[in-house]
Amino acid sequence: MSTTFTRRATTAAVTLAALLITTSPALAEPDFAAASTVACDSSGTTGRDATLATQLNGVLTAKLKGYMTAYRVSCARVIVDAVRDRGLSERAAVIAITTVIVESGLQNSDEAVDHDSVGLFQQRANYGSVADRVNPKKSTNMFLTTMLNLTKVDWQTDQIGKVCQAVQVSAFPERYQPQSGDAQKIVDALWTAGVSDGADFDNDGNGDIFSTATGVITIWNGKGNNGFETAITYGGGWGAYSKPIAGDFNADGVSDLAAVKDGELYIWNGKGGNNFAAAVVTGAGWDPYAATLFTLGDINRDGHDDIGSIRDGVLYTWDGLGMNKFAKAVVHGAGWSAFSKPVGGDFNADGTGDIAAVKDGELYIWNGKGSDNFAAAVVIGAGWDPYAATLMDLGDIDSDGHTDVGAIRDGVLYTWGGLGMNKFAKAVVHGAGWSPYF
Repeated sequence: MSTTFTRRATTAAVTLAALLITTSPALAEPDFAAASTVACDSSGTTGRDATLATQLNGVLTAKLKGYMTAYRVSCARVIVDAVRDRGLSERAAVIAITTVIVESGLQNSDEAVDHDSVGLFQQRANYGSVADRVNPKKSTNMFLTTMLNLTKVDWQTDQIGKVCQAVQVSAFPERYQPQSGDAQKIVDALWTAGVSDGADFDNDGNGDIFSTATGVITIWNGKGNNGFETAITYGGGWGAYSKPIAGDFNADGVSDLAAVKDGELYIWNGKGGNNFAAAVVTGAGWDPYAATLFTLGDINRDGHDDIGSIRDGVLYTWDGLGMNKFAKAVVHGAGWSAFSKPVGGDFNADGTGDIAAVKDGELYIWNGKGSDNFAAAVVIGAGWDPYAATLMDLGDIDSDGHTDVGAIRDGVLYTWGGLGMNKFAKAVVHGAGWSPYF
């Protein structure tokens, strides 16, 4: 739909509307079930798309209740990424997803079912060519441009449904607002989905900092906007283990801890609220990898967190399988002895895990390509030598959907907000007193 053309109800549209007022599972899928659809992500769906679809089907309550698929999640993911790339807030993504739920049922249709409307937003011909309207990134940006140019409605403060209607000029304005709650849940699931590698022990979506250097676990919960809560400390006996790493190793959406003791890998599954279940021993033979163990995020795009380590200058990675299990090691090649201990994250914001490390004062990033492969290293910048030994992946501490990094220098905490595209903002200085922990 466009701001120039107002949609008229066709017989088909009325029939579909009748289907949508019931939640009977015997009915066909909600919208455009017979329409031809095209991929939203040219690389296809991912394992995490499928995982999120299952999770969302358990919490959605409106039109798409029970109908989320990996394909629909991939479409929502591309829309959310386009919003973030434009530097807009999460609310803009909620408005866009609300609109798409109503207009296309989160399907990218290249077949005009109603007049000449096609694509996720069912935009009409005055928006541009069919190719542009079925290109999810272009169509999302066309929607966002129209939204930003509204003069009588404020997208940041007015009701979600009212904003959707102001952009779409629909004959059925009442249909948008009821879907806004589910749109919020979808966006919440996707806004930081590519940042699964950082610690988030209180499960609030903000990256946390943790340390066991003093023999007890100390956690500083992130508050968003680069802020941290006062440290909490509990539990002893950590001196017997290697430095822990954080990740979601049982695929329940809550950060866990993993560390090595006597050659065995232990995992403490997070329960939220900074609480952990009793340790699970997952296997032996980890001693040679303990000192350089790190979390990668998801490097094979199957929806599970993976881990890596350097042994004798060679990079090894283990694909996560969920349920605290890992596949056999994949050997990637030598030459890593010249670099600092790597950290993982999603530094180009494509949903696939990357690696970062320092050599000769320069920060290098190897972007994951999926299927356990990495692109050639990209040199990001110089001046990182003082931070190399304590470099850490923080997850998302400024609530913008990008992986952030931090380090300790002379007892002072520095953090760099990720901007996507392998770029970082200037360092934020958080204060002194960190030396005993790192």
